[in-house]
Formats: sequence, structure tokens, C-alpha cells
Amino acid sequence: MARGSPSQARYARDPTHRSPPRLGFFRPSRRPPRIFKPEPTRLTRFIPIRARTGSTPWIPKIFWVLFHVLFIVLLFQFDNDMTDGGAGYKTGFAFACLLNLYAFLCVANSNPGYVSEQERCPEDQEDIYREQDRIRRERIAERVKSKRERERHATEAEVVADDDDDGGDDAELPDLESGGGDRTSERRGEDEGTGGLLGAPGGASNSSDLATATSSSFVGADNSEPPVGQYCKHCKAWQGLRTKHCHDCGRCVRKFDHHCFWVGTCVGEKNHARFVWYLVAQTALIVWAFHISNSGWKYADTFHELFEINAGPVCMSIALFIFIMFVGSLLGFHVYLIVTNQTTWEVSSRDKISYLEGVPHNVYPFSHGPMRDAREFCCSPPPPRYTLRSFEWMREWSRTETIWENKYYVCC
Repeated sequence: MARGSPSQARYARDPTHRSPPRLGFFRPSRRPPRIFKPEPTRLTRFIPIRARTGSTPWIPKIFWVLFHVLFIVLLFQFDNDMTDGGAGYKTGFAFACLLNLYAFLCVANSNPGYVSEQERCPEDQEDIYREQDRIRRERIAERVKSKRERERHATEAEVVADDDDDGGDDAELPDLESGGGDRTSERRGEDEGTGGLLGAPGGASNSSDLATATSSSFVGADNSEPPVGQYCKHCKAWQGLRTKHCHDCGRCVRKFDHHCFWVGTCVGEKNHARFVWYLVAQTALIVWAFHISNSGWKYADTFHELFEINAGPVCMSIALFIFIMFVGSLLGFHVYLIVTNQTTWEVSSRDKISYLEGVPHNVYPFSHGPMRDAREFCCSPPPPRYTLRSFEWMREWSRTETIWENKYYVCC
């Protein structure tokens, strides 16, 4: 008996042993190659998840610090209130810089309100969510069915048009003699009357059908129960109202406002107030630096001397003025969001957010008045969940005349 290979001898001793597959030039491997996934090392295992999923938390922060240091050094290069002032003036400006740095670090190292991946729908809202999800799926199926019907009718119309073109003038004569022209006009009348069915642009019912489909796609638009939320399709966590998945952080954020590149994290429920106070400190510091730069302008007899002496302070004042306009406008916009209880995401994507479909544009669904909204934003903890008022109440409120919007004029 021939002597077997070492693999066969091992198989005789251990029947469970399986020899590795033989690889050759004409025999491919029977299993696909594995994707290399490096194991977490001593350094990478302590890096936050958001730092490994697209955001850059350290480079913008270092650039922010160096940018402020550069402007502070330039202020000391010219004769102005900073150089001519006493120790108290310099100490006050240094304290403002440290306060601004502290506000920045408070925002940069804060939790915006991440949602745990194990969080599920509350028990008291489970039945409502299941019913709304069922209605949503049925309406999606109806929209798909109607879309296929429109495509089928459009295809049939194109086939009929091609047949008419192939028939030529001789084929059209018998139709005209037998009244075919009337049938053609009737068919055109039907197409114009059912512009939404054929999908023809400019049809009579095209815009109305589109508006009806848009409003009916929202579960709560014609239902007594307002929406309660949904499950995230990325991290499978429960998304209550005002919650959005941030692709830079890789997690869902409650009351999502926006992802700020400079602070390296999202602005959400737990750090929105810190972000606004940081904007206040940043705007105040830039305004003070702008005043110091303007104090360095000197008078001269000739234009050449005037430009030579004031070139540096003027360029610096122009740059600081641009920053004042940018940061100040951002601060004013967030003050508007505070008094109306909105977020940047809700304002910029109002027509795309599911729970805001069907809400009148002149109604702020989460607002309780400017004073109460500002007090809750600054002094109260975030609520356990966000709820919408009934759509009947919002429709009635949308018809109420105010000083900003009435039957005579509309301010904004």
C-alpha cells in the first residue's frame, strides 16, 4: 500500500481534521478572501467613535487657536489702545480671550445628546408607532402603484402616437371621413383633463395631484394622532421627534441642529446653549479687537504717508469687520431659533422632514412663546421627549391674524 501524505496520516489519527485547499494557477480558491480589519491597538481603542467616522476634532481646534494667537500678536504690532493702555486694559482683554477659549472648549468637548443604539420606542407610544408605520407602508405601496399606472399610460400614449406617425397621410384620410378627427380631439381632451394621470407637464390636475400626494405621504397630516418617531435606518436606534442621524459622528443626535466643523462635534440638545454662549463671547471679543484696530489709525498730511502708516490697521480692521458680520449674523440667526424653538435643520429642511409635512409654514410647532422658549432654552433641562400639537390646532392658529401677518400685509 502506498504511503500517504502527512495530511492523510493526520486525517487517520483525527478524522475531524480538514486539509487546507490546494491553490494553483488553474484552480481558484474555494472561499473568498477575507477583508482585513485591523484590531484596535493600545492607541486607537481610546479614540472616540466620532473621530473614526469622518469628523476631524483636532485639526480645526488647533487652527482656531493659532488663528486667534495670530490676530492678538498683530494687535501688539501697531500703536493703538492695546499698546497705549495700562496693565488693566491688557488684563481685561486677556481675560476676554481666556473666557472665549473656555467657552470654545466647553462646546468642543461636550455631548450633543447622542442616542443610545439600544434605545427603543416608549411603551406608551408603541401602538401608535405601529399603526402609523402600517399607514405609511400602505401609502408608499399606493404611490408606487400609481406611478406604475402613470408610466403604463404614458407608454400606451407613445405607442398610439407612433402608430399614427407610421400610418402617414393616406391612413389619416379614412379616419377624417369617418369622424376619426372627433375621436382624436376627444382623446386629447381626456389627456388634458387627466394631466396627472399621464404625467404631462402643465396638465390641469398635475399640481393638485402632486400636492395631494405630498400631504398624504405624511401619516399625521389627516390623522388625529401626531407622529411619534421612527427607527434609524443607519444605527437602528429609536429616533424621536427632532432627532437626526449625523453621518460625521456616526450616531443619532436629539434635537439635531447642525454638525460644526470647527468644534469637531454636533450641536444638539445638550450643547446648543453652550454653542450660543460661545457665539456671544466670540462676537464680543471680535468687536473689542475691531475697536482696538480702529484706534490705531493715524492722521497724515499726504496720501502716501497716510497709506504707509495706516495700511496694517486698515487691513486688519477690514478682516475683523468681515468676521463680525459672519459671527454676528450666525448669533442673530440662533437667537431667532431660540425664540421660535426651532433648529437649523428644521429651518433649512422643513419641506423634507417627515414630521413637519402638513404643518403650516407660519406655525412653529414646538414654540410656546418667545419668553417661555428663551427661559426653557437657558434655564430648564431638556424634556424627556418632544411632542407635536394637534393638526387641528395648528390649522386654526395659521388663520389667526397677527401684527406680522394679516389680511392687509405679510411681514415675513
